[in-house]
Amino acid sequence: MKKSFVVALMVMSSIAVASSQYDKSGFVTKIENERLWVFEADSKELAQFEAHGEPTISVSIIGDGPEGMTLRGPSMQVLEAYQAK
Repeated sequence: MKKSFVVALMVMSSIAVASSQYDKSGFVTKIENERLWVFEADSKELAQFEAHGEPTISVSIIGDGPEGMTLRGPSMQVLEAYQAK
């Protein structure tokens, strides 16, 4: 029974970080430290972020996200494409 409980917690945890209210078609967002991280869905950058946290190289657009949040992402192209949707 203990193993089932641990597995259930792991599944719930992965669901909790799977998306945010700011996701758009083709993009996955994560909120960390009042910043909105933006990734292309199923990208290697998203997988690395989920496995290791904040990437070594990223770009920011300060205060231009929803509710005045700073947008962060792996490239300016990703952030601009997200904003264009």
